[in-house]
Amino acid sequence: MYKYTLSILLLFCSFFSNAKQITGIISDTEGKPIPFANIYCTQLATGTTSNIDGEYQLELPIGEWNLQYRYLGFKTKEVNVNMSENTLEINVALAPQTYQLSEVKVLASGEDPAYFVMRKAIAMGDYYTKQVSEYNNTVYLKGSGKVTSVPGLFKKKLEEEGIVKGKTYVTENISKIHFELPDKVDEEVISIRTSGLDEQANPMQFITANLYNTRDDGFISPLDKTAFSVYRFQLESVFEDQGRTINRIKIIPKRKGKDLFRGYLNIAETYWNIHSADLKLSLPMTDVNMHQLYAPVKDDVWMPVSFDFNIEFKGMGFGLNGMYVASIKDYKVTLNPNLNHDFLKQQELARIQEAENIKQLNNQEESEVVSAKEKKRKEEIQDLLDKNEMDNGDMRRLYRLMEKENEEKRSEKIREPLEIKIEKVKMAKDAKNKDSLYWDEMRPIPLSSDEKISFEKKDSIEIVRNTPEYKDSVRKANREFKFKHLLLGKTYRYKEENSTFSIPGIFALDKISYNTVQGFTFDAPFRYTKQDTIGHYFDIEPNLIYAFSRKHLDFSLESKYRYKGMKRAWIGFKAGSEAVDFNASTGIHPFLNAMSSLYFKDNYLKLYDKNYAGIWQKTDISNGLSLFTSLEYANRKQLYNTNKWYIFDPDDKEYSSNIPEGIDPSLVKDSKAFTFMAQLEYTPRHRYTISKGVKRMTRYHNQPTFALRYKQGINDIFDSETDYSLLEVAVKQGIETGFNDRLEYKMKAGSYLSNKQSFFADYRHFNTSKPRVMIGSSWDNFRLLDYYQYSTTEDYLEGHLLYTSDRLLLKRLPILNNSLAIQENIFTNYLTHADKKNYWEVGYGLSQIFLLLDVEVVWSFDGSHHRDTGVKLKFNL
Repeated sequence: MYKYTLSILLLFCSFFSNAKQITGIISDTEGKPIPFANIYCTQLATGTTSNIDGEYQLELPIGEWNLQYRYLGFKTKEVNVNMSENTLEINVALAPQTYQLSEVKVLASGEDPAYFVMRKAIAMGDYYTKQVSEYNNTVYLKGSGKVTSVPGLFKKKLEEEGIVKGKTYVTENISKIHFELPDKVDEEVISIRTSGLDEQANPMQFITANLYNTRDDGFISPLDKTAFSVYRFQLESVFEDQGRTINRIKIIPKRKGKDLFRGYLNIAETYWNIHSADLKLSLPMTDVNMHQLYAPVKDDVWMPVSFDFNIEFKGMGFGLNGMYVASIKDYKVTLNPNLNHDFLKQQELARIQEAENIKQLNNQEESEVVSAKEKKRKEEIQDLLDKNEMDNGDMRRLYRLMEKENEEKRSEKIREPLEIKIEKVKMAKDAKNKDSLYWDEMRPIPLSSDEKISFEKKDSIEIVRNTPEYKDSVRKANREFKFKHLLLGKTYRYKEENSTFSIPGIFALDKISYNTVQGFTFDAPFRYTKQDTIGHYFDIEPNLIYAFSRKHLDFSLESKYRYKGMKRAWIGFKAGSEAVDFNASTGIHPFLNAMSSLYFKDNYLKLYDKNYAGIWQKTDISNGLSLFTSLEYANRKQLYNTNKWYIFDPDDKEYSSNIPEGIDPSLVKDSKAFTFMAQLEYTPRHRYTISKGVKRMTRYHNQPTFALRYKQGINDIFDSETDYSLLEVAVKQGIETGFNDRLEYKMKAGSYLSNKQSFFADYRHFNTSKPRVMIGSSWDNFRLLDYYQYSTTEDYLEGHLLYTSDRLLLKRLPILNNSLAIQENIFTNYLTHADKKNYWEVGYGLSQIFLLLDVEVVWSFDGSHHRDTGVKLKFNL
């Protein structure tokens, strides 16, 4: 037995050790090379892809093998090869595909037969998505790109980073892939190489792409169950390939949009699986052309064996042409044991019987004893599959029956886990150290001449970069102080200590601001951070702010420490002196106030002087339930305008005082406050990821988030004068209502349970934005309410509702139909309390204009009385 086993192992090893190479060029009948053609050996479940010049190479063991040469638009050519000790060179010319228009059936309804094909393909989509429960394969992925244009402003900087117009950048890797339903992907990078800046390549988005479901990627597939509402289909022709009749379907979007494909989808008759795809996407400033070829890797199991993507980007003065090509081989697949695969067997029987024109067999025995209900469902499925004409209702019914069949075959329904597994890419120890001889032997797709030059240049650069002298110089550059850092600022990175240190720059324009209380100010923040790989994080930020008109220097020190990454547990403190907005949490953006003051003499920002010290903590009590508490002591002093400088005064007016309009001056006088705050926040079944010992909650989800906040002004501690208590409840939620459609709402209600003594800084302030221009990404603000005017200590209720859609009103017009990035918004805001009864706003807007600008028109009302109308511009900075 031992000798027998040993001989088998030796035979197996010699079988692959004696592999020889076959090379050649794939061209059309006129001699023009065919880029990215697929060469596949079904017997070995292995293959390769030609390069951009049509050149290919493939390792095969000694023996006789059948090779299939394929590409979209060409007939498949089969070649039998006898591999011996010598390397073979076989050049193959592919003939154009012959499309048999005469075989296109005309339905009695007059409907294009493409709809019949697509209905069956969509209905079978749930089965084909889950047909294989797991598989392994080997992937070779190559990406190359060339910068075609660079704005002059960035040209020098990019050249310093090694990015040069006209230069080709290449990356390639070989990976082992393991996939398990529903979406588990394990990748081991065997080798990786690049001529660019970073050795990063992730083929998962290409290799595990599923044309039956592209919604998670932001697209509507032609095979989505809602496809008939957004696509038209035309049966262009049919052709034969590998014993199957293939329907060539033209995909035509009913509207233009960044979420829709166009091009061709080839569907196999009878089986209704994908044979190949030639699809295009038009994204903002980017055009993508993708080709996919499928091949049988096991009986009735067709899997992708070749991908190529061409990407062209043009925008903001930049231009880039990119390409990805992938060759997949060594498939090992496991049929899903929880599915009934008899449908394919029955379809195969039907195909053979139709071809032989024999009577269909009756009373076929079932392979297992089934219930009357299950038997009836099977018969319904088969009846629908056998229909010569199928309408949308039939398609939906078949889809539901297939889905139900697949669900009931599962042994148990598994609830979606809370943790979202981050697919970790395992990197072989020597993956980055493979030499050119290794790549010449293992690379299945030959390099083009430009790609060879790119790697040759990179190899010569790497020789220098790998010297100790060069590495020391890089380390020194990251740490060494230079005079220009004082002018422009700098973040020093200490890789070995996993820490950073940042200093401000004197000429950093974003650190300069203006208000009428302080005049021009200069902000000088410093920062030091340090973290480890088990979830600990330390951050300390000293900050200096000098107010030139007040001739006053403020200083603050803030620090925080995460001591348990899995509990998201933090502790922190903050102390110092600052000029603070009365509405500290949702007040006007300092830059917007500076521009409004200098150019229109509208000094919206109102400030008080705050000398303070406080501590806080935050932790998760359980998954989705967090607790935040804080204590703060503040000595608050009234401030006055000290500067009247301006650039323009279009209305010939004076600056307003630093006391908010309509507010009792006694509310802004000097005061002392000792404040306690606690907040509970809960999101049911809040999913999360874990990375380097840190639990991170997902930002976008469909679950509601509930919050309970309590704030107490405590009297007589450190001479504190405040004595009040505020209780607030809130709920917010975002719901996907359709593809690229989202409904969001926020509701808050609060009550001052007691209010013996409070000052304006203790009031409940609301998120308002009076200027015509807004800055920031917040959507839950009142567009036409004055700042501070309706702040309150009375019971209050506020609500916000936003509906975002890719296509609502104006986007249906031809002039905006091509605007791929623009979205439409309808929103309403509501506020009521003792001093402001039933105020509400309604508005309509276009967002993401040039990717950063929103335009809105807003109407406001007091009850049923129209109050104001405004046009708003918002920059999402």
